[in-house]
Amino acid sequence: MGGDGDGAVLSRRGLVRGLAAAGVILSGVRPIRPASAAGYAARSHQEGQRLAFALSTGHLPGVQPLLDEYAAQTGVDVVPAAFPHASLYEELNVGLTLGTCAHDVVSLDDPWLPLFASGGFLSNLEELAVRARTGLDTDDFVPAFVALGKVEPSPWLQAIPWIGNVQVFACRDDVLGGIGRARPRTWDDVVAVAAAVNQTRSGTELYGVGIRGQAGNPAATTFLPILRGHGADIFDAAWQPQLETEQAEAAMATLLALAELAPPGVENVGQEELGQNLATGRIAQAADVWPNQVLQAYDVERSAVVGKVTIGAQPAQPGVAPTNLTGNWLLGIPAGCSQAGTALAFIRWLTAPEQQKRLLLERGLPPTRLSVRRDPDAVERLPFLPGLLDATQNAAPRPRTPHYPAVEAILGRWVAEAIAGRVAGREALTEANAEIRALLVRVGVIAG
Repeated sequence: MGGDGDGAVLSRRGLVRGLAAAGVILSGVRPIRPASAAGYAARSHQEGQRLAFALSTGHLPGVQPLLDEYAAQTGVDVVPAAFPHASLYEELNVGLTLGTCAHDVVSLDDPWLPLFASGGFLSNLEELAVRARTGLDTDDFVPAFVALGKVEPSPWLQAIPWIGNVQVFACRDDVLGGIGRARPRTWDDVVAVAAAVNQTRSGTELYGVGIRGQAGNPAATTFLPILRGHGADIFDAAWQPQLETEQAEAAMATLLALAELAPPGVENVGQEELGQNLATGRIAQAADVWPNQVLQAYDVERSAVVGKVTIGAQPAQPGVAPTNLTGNWLLGIPAGCSQAGTALAFIRWLTAPEQQKRLLLERGLPPTRLSVRRDPDAVERLPFLPGLLDATQNAAPRPRTPHYPAVEAILGRWVAEAIAGRVAGREALTEANAEIRALLVRVGVIAG
């Protein structure tokens, strides 16, 4: 969900409408039969081959059983190399830009695509498919997700989405109903509801809201929906930073108000901690929630709030259209590496409907294919799927620039400083705006 690399410069060196109130019991999901890899990789041609697969540490447990089955079916041993989020970005930043071919398949957070794709560091998947006399079946992917695999001005696909994350707003309707409050529609409503929860539940372990305050990606990602919900973004159409605008200042004021109403120690809260706060019933609402956290909140073995959490569109101030944030993971093939054909066969198999359905039902990883999100069996087991599909209709990525990882590191550092109370909100925005502008001037995106 975004990289933390402060020095990332383009260089060869360098579940919406409301989740059904019925509980979703993941531990009770029955397994589905795996699809054969025949048609994706022929054993007679690939027996004994080895593919190196770089991916996030958090995704490895879910995908490992499929890797084992792929090896058994095809003779192609897919060897994972798992890294924490920031370390994976650093690994790919070195390996892809230097063309080391250390990995045959790479899993990429969607904000990283503009950096690696526009630099020519990833293979043209459409060209590889033509050579292999096969197709990519892109019509079945969620359009907003497959579009992330193309980066202007290149017209071809350089990565295929395999984990279909979208950021949503989550709240405890039982808590809100208990204090006579409706679901928030605006950010002013979110603050008011959080204050009311803290006042009426004073002395308990329930707080009105949860946010992420860790520096870098967490703080930046928790701030972005608030910023967009106030009618601003990090940049305007000419790539001029917009963090010293009235809208940005209002968004920062909202964020700091929410930080005061969140559980103590918010400056240390990251993705895992926020998910735990939601699942354990410690917070009544949060806007920085992702599908894996929703699934955790509905897992009877891990959650105290099964059937009590609903998801919906992000709040927005009057006159501002709600926007949900994409956070897809995509699979790409480093340019110029010798096993591109074998790598493409593996990617096609892993992103096929059968495997996408298994990743969803057995491992809790949200699919990127329309057919899986609409699959009657999957919808019966996970009733929030249609709402999650609706969330993609107004979903938008983070700014599509090769320099976003560096921009995010700057923004996330200053937002975290403000959340921790070490600088004032306006000062944080001013400093972030100046640093981001200096970065874009230095790399030639805008004039000095």
